[in-house]
Amino acid sequence: MLELAGRVALGLAGFSMTPRNRTADLATIRAAGATILDTARAYAQVDNPLYGEELAAEAVDGTSVIVGTKGGHSRINADTWDADISAARIRADVESSLRVFGREQLDLYYLHRVDLADQPVEEGVATLASLRDEGKLARIGLSNVTLAELERATAVARVDAVQNRHTAMGREADDVVAWCEANEVPFFAYSPLRSAIPAPHLAAIAANRGVSLERLQLSALLHSSPVVSVISGATRPQTALDSIAAERELWSAELQTAYEADLETVQ
Repeated sequence: MLELAGRVALGLAGFSMTPRNRTADLATIRAAGATILDTARAYAQVDNPLYGEELAAEAVDGTSVIVGTKGGHSRINADTWDADISAARIRADVESSLRVFGREQLDLYYLHRVDLADQPVEEGVATLASLRDEGKLARIGLSNVTLAELERATAVARVDAVQNRHTAMGREADDVVAWCEANEVPFFAYSPLRSAIPAPHLAAIAANRGVSLERLQLSALLHSSPVVSVISGATRPQTALDSIAAERELWSAELQTAYEADLETVQ
């Protein structure tokens, strides 16, 4: 399952939540060359509740790009989203996604939210596991999950991937990453660059190399653990290409030392 690790996935939330130029966005997504795309039922426009998945389906048509999508959470109107991980809702969302992608099996399907007081994570995970057993899902995952919720879920069924917020300078999900390492489960870090914390040591090396600080920060996360991949939220052609290039950026002892020095300023 660790074939999903060490990748820069391109997230489609920024392409999907507000009206944009669809033709230009498709060109950007395809040109970026990501081997994994990340979308969700909740990545929708007010007048199209399936927009994010439809965009992903069109972008990967005829390619071998892996798509991760999510259910149990959807947009109701401009300012409201719902959450429901009951068996009936998850089955309905999966069937909807299968129709959108025109497939008999989805590559990777997450519960988008599991923090619902009246719906235990166990029910949603058991439903995904049944759908995996039925051949409708190749892999199942959890998003926005605490360590305690993850341990409860995996007492019910094997989880193939986890996706949480985890920034290069914040390292908010280190406890969940450690669990993923121990259990060889791929971990996808979303919003990896959303932090106001400075990184002067990495910035100096970026300037010397003539590359962006953001590229080095993504590379730092990729090299922080053998199970970690990152989800780039880039929506412009140049930043999307720059993000994907983090996979190929040469990592060195100098970079590791600089990254550790920057992290020390946070602690």
